[in-house]
Amino acid sequence: MWNNFDISRTKIEKSFENEPLAEGIEKGILINNTLDFFETDGTFSSQKMRAVSFILENASLDKQLDNIFAFRINHATVMSRVLNEQTAKYFDVCLDNEKARLRDSFAMRPNMDFSHIAPDWKYLLEKGISGVIEDLSTYDDTNGYYAERIAVYKSVINYFLRYARIYEKIGTDKSRFVADNFYTLATSAPKTMAQAMQLLLCIHTISTYVDTVVVRSLGGLDRLLYPFYVSDLKSGDFTVEQLDEIIKYFFWNISCYKVLANMPFYICGTDDDGNDATNELTFRLLQNYRELDIYDPKFHVMYHDKIDDRVVDIVLEMIREGKSSFVFANTNIIEKSLMKIGISDKDAKRSIIYGCYEPAAEATEVPSTCAGFINFAKALEFALYNGFDVMKDIETSIKTGENFEDFDSFYNAVLKQIEYLTVSCMDSIKSFEKHYHNVCPSFIISPTFKESRQSGIDIYSGGAKYNNTSIVGVGIATLVDSLMAIKKMVFEEKIITLDYLKKVLLSNWELDTELKNKVKNKYNKFGNNDAEADQFSIDVYNKFAKLINNKPNGRNGVFRMGMFSIDWRFFLGKWTAASADGRLNGEALSKNTSATTGQDKSGVTAYLNTLLKLNSTECVDGYVADVVLHNSAVKGEKGMLAFKSLLLAFIKNGGLTVHFNVLTPEALIKAQKEPEKYKNLQVRLCGWSVRFIDLTKFEQDEFILMAKNGL
Repeated sequence: MWNNFDISRTKIEKSFENEPLAEGIEKGILINNTLDFFETDGTFSSQKMRAVSFILENASLDKQLDNIFAFRINHATVMSRVLNEQTAKYFDVCLDNEKARLRDSFAMRPNMDFSHIAPDWKYLLEKGISGVIEDLSTYDDTNGYYAERIAVYKSVINYFLRYARIYEKIGTDKSRFVADNFYTLATSAPKTMAQAMQLLLCIHTISTYVDTVVVRSLGGLDRLLYPFYVSDLKSGDFTVEQLDEIIKYFFWNISCYKVLANMPFYICGTDDDGNDATNELTFRLLQNYRELDIYDPKFHVMYHDKIDDRVVDIVLEMIREGKSSFVFANTNIIEKSLMKIGISDKDAKRSIIYGCYEPAAEATEVPSTCAGFINFAKALEFALYNGFDVMKDIETSIKTGENFEDFDSFYNAVLKQIEYLTVSCMDSIKSFEKHYHNVCPSFIISPTFKESRQSGIDIYSGGAKYNNTSIVGVGIATLVDSLMAIKKMVFEEKIITLDYLKKVLLSNWELDTELKNKVKNKYNKFGNNDAEADQFSIDVYNKFAKLINNKPNGRNGVFRMGMFSIDWRFFLGKWTAASADGRLNGEALSKNTSATTGQDKSGVTAYLNTLLKLNSTECVDGYVADVVLHNSAVKGEKGMLAFKSLLLAFIKNGGLTVHFNVLTPEALIKAQKEPEKYKNLQVRLCGWSVRFIDLTKFEQDEFILMAKNGL
């Protein structure tokens, strides 16, 4: 069965185009029978428990003759439908008219966040499913918590046994390998690296798509799998070459199965004694990923002072080759930020990055990293129009005045709007959190959290050690650039009045295109290390952090502040009126903590210096530096030295997280015109990597412009 990955990879990729159809009831019957459980007597938790177990024991499973892993289940998205219905139900209950208007205006968006979480992978790999059941069985069960979770975990075992029988019947060497792995997982903890990987894939799939608690990290993959790697070699059952092939199958499954897309894990970091956790497997993971030339899964490189320097060199070389699926995270800053919200030194040292770049304490904290976000540009819009939403044509926010004698009074109105939106968002989330137990109790992840196991309380009912909630600011550059333009044009140069500016903006800049060009090209912007512009970002950032960090939430935890936009900037921008930075009605807001596209004209060093003026330890939920470099800047030995120096200068001066795109505008333009010739061209888009050809024309044009400005 070995030495055939290169032959199998195309067949595996094609097999993922079809739904899982091996052994199971028809999809329509599955949906109807699953929904029936929510019409029966009992609590919502007991109804969901029966529904999850039913899907695991009856839904169609996957069968791939060329694969050594199996995990797909035809869940028919029925549980996602239930989650959406429950969420909508409690939105209606919790949001009064005032907060509903704010939410509908896309000024603030409170959410119920049951994602950006992961099991305690170390515990799961050590115990196995049967071990978790054994642990849960030792507790007195007064409220049914343990019985419900034991029932689901027993259904996971039946899911493993179903798979084992399917692959045993096929009768090939490869299928027997798969069957034997499932038989082991049904009765004990994993014993080999392949079995450990199989467990990771299955638990991710089950939790995310059946239990609807979205797993957004595979944990520290090098340290989690290293004991199995060493044991496999020591036993003589596997060679290094065979383990390399298993790694390739593992990565290839994640890459091909699109619902696993953007699945990250981390490497390096430190062990419990503060030593570098890099090991031999770290390098095998990197090498095999490099050979595959894929953009999923994602690597988070947990940087610290003692990191093996070879890792940094290899990752930078891979980025220089066009592999953009890497984020460098500063563990020193992450630990300090987590401790600021009450997380112990020991727990903070065991940190993880969920999703794109959101730090948390691994296996002790539920961070709800995307529970709400604030549209900074909309706050400025409300300040300009005295609480009126010009896109919705309705009075929406508080009145903060119309006639401003000086810039400071206008700026204070903007800050008051930000405060009002933030507090409203927090109040809404706290109302939501009272109902989490009736929306999405966790049956897969909760039993792996020690405190939840011991207390018999679900992680979404406050059962974790740290039950926190995150709110994110969106469009910082759009806000800062607009403030700079208003300050200069209206209050210092006095070339226009505020009333005239409002008329121009209401015309979507058609009334004065010359003024629009002046705004775009003259005034200082965020991301250029300009003291005046950067002071606005510092002020807003610090005020936002003060409003959020350590304020009590609705689950016996606290709120955490973040500063990123991912793809929210598109739909938030769609409902935001033209802004004073030259942006048009409906255009996207600025990305993450990046400068507005095309406005970081002073180079990458100036951009990073702007970010370094922000106290990274206040950004508990994370931010990222988006760096686009022209490939000529990092070419050759001197280029690599400059590349590494740039990274280390940012990290060692207090930067939080950073990712890089090394591009040429020429290559991007060609890829836009002839996509069939550039199918493997990768770019890092917000928190994930994608093929350039899969982007929208707008996004492609943004990257082309950034590549032209790259230094």
